Amino acid sequence: MMILTARLPGVSFWLDVEQDPTEKGMRHGVRNSKDVLIYLTEGLIESKYCQMEMRWALEFEKNIILVIETDERHGKPSIEKLIALCPPDLKHIFADNVIIPWYRDPAFREISVEKIIRARSVKKAGPTVMAESTTKLKFMTRSKSSDSGGGDVFDWTFVYFTVLCGVALPGAGTKTKVWSVAVRIILLTCGFMCLSRIFTTEGPAFWDTGTIVQIVVAHPIIFLFLHVTLTILKSPLIADLLENRIDAPVEAKILRLKTRIGTCMAALLTVSLSFWGWAAYLPAFFDMYYLESTSQQRPATLLLFGLAHGLTWVLILPLFFGSLFASLLMMFVLQELSFMALLTSFNELSPEFTRSGITATVATNSGLNINELDLYRFQVSFLENWKIYKALQWRASIPFVVFWFLEFGLMSWSFWSLSQGFEAEPEDPRVDRLRENWFLRVRLSWFLGSSLWFGAGAWIVALTPFGVSYYAWRMEMQAKQILFTHPGLRHSFLAFLAGFDLNFRVLFLHATVRLLPLYVCILIMNTVGFDADAVRIWRAV
Repeated sequence: MMILTARLPGVSFWLDVEQDPTEKGMRHGVRNSKDVLIYLTEGLIESKYCQMEMRWALEFEKNIILVIETDERHGKPSIEKLIALCPPDLKHIFADNVIIPWYRDPAFREISVEKIIRARSVKKAGPTVMAESTTKLKFMTRSKSSDSGGGDVFDWTFVYFTVLCGVALPGAGTKTKVWSVAVRIILLTCGFMCLSRIFTTEGPAFWDTGTIVQIVVAHPIIFLFLHVTLTILKSPLIADLLENRIDAPVEAKILRLKTRIGTCMAALLTVSLSFWGWAAYLPAFFDMYYLESTSQQRPATLLLFGLAHGLTWVLILPLFFGSLFASLLMMFVLQELSFMALLTSFNELSPEFTRSGITATVATNSGLNINELDLYRFQVSFLENWKIYKALQWRASIPFVVFWFLEFGLMSWSFWSLSQGFEAEPEDPRVDRLRENWFLRVRLSWFLGSSLWFGAGAWIVALTPFGVSYYAWRMEMQAKQILFTHPGLRHSFLAFLAGFDLNFRVLFLHATVRLLPLYVCILIMNTVGFDADAVRIWRAV
């Protein structure tokens, strides 16, 4: 209380032991306070008086600030034990409020004090009134309204699209979680069914082994994207990021718009590629060759083969593309969130960054009165958030690394294909099949346009990690434009930031601007190699 009194002159405090420690006095103290600070130590929750004060804070709808002791010698509690011992009607206090750690070291204590001050319900006077409380973000929105809440930054269309595609966001209901598990099972089952087509070369549904292998290998890749995405979303790392490390309301509002645009694009691609794929496959599976197999004295298993694959293809294709695009969309959101955590560190330099955002603050071209303590707090916060930034990159990198490993492997086939030239190959057995069945020609165009290994799908997946380079460049440019009233501190500030690599670097995958031409050449090689194979067949047809 003494520290806060020194930092907040003119603000009054009520402390029971210094005023009226009776039940009536405590109730009066809570009722007439704007904020109620609950200091979490061992034994707190067993105190009936503490419980009463917490209930009064809820009854009078006060702004609750939770501060937790971090020193074992002074009663550091176990938060799990506190919640376990807490009465049911008070448990939600721990979930609804940020818990601020209290450090006794003078340097780190300043960070705790700043967080407490920012968590107050006090509003600034003047034409622009803005709350200083932390913006807590949530994945799930409760309504379709654009004013659904400061923390619901993800548009409702984004939530519905991801749910339909089998991505159960944190906070999803039981039915959504069951559907998410079902989608993953469907993907794996369909992968095995597609594998069986290699051994069923009879009938118009079979064109060649190469395209079947493409489809079969794509299933575990998409499953891997889904699994990694969901695992990250459910991790304590993301919970900590959303609850404690992001206070960037301006960027949060922009993210809502970005997710709506991204969702519309993902839905459009999913629908168009699904219809294209249905035109390429359904006429083959429902061909009379399979449906009349028993009457034509062909094996009855062909009837089962056609019906099973046709019906499965109707269901799986939108899930196939939707799951991939939903996962990539979530990867993009995670990338945005980790960058927003880095931007939140700039709030330690000046309140202007919290109110206006870094872009608007830089645009004012006015010098910021930043002292050494502000810079120190920024460095501590930025270092912590950068570690989370890199940890998320490593976790999200698994499917991208596997994908690029396969792209590297495909180069040998692409070189061979290009060495064959573009002349027609009439002896290729695929030529006769294309002449006989129009839907196989549609299938060829579908693979050329949407293949996960050679088409648009490959380019979208392969270049996603390079989006991080934009954030690295953007932060570097904006940091250089920040003006300090103390020039010496600006040099220290820029030197500190220069020591952090924000680019996507995991194992052999270094998604930097300098190496982008190399990776693009690999994609071009594989794309043109596949196109050369298609041209040779098409010219023969």
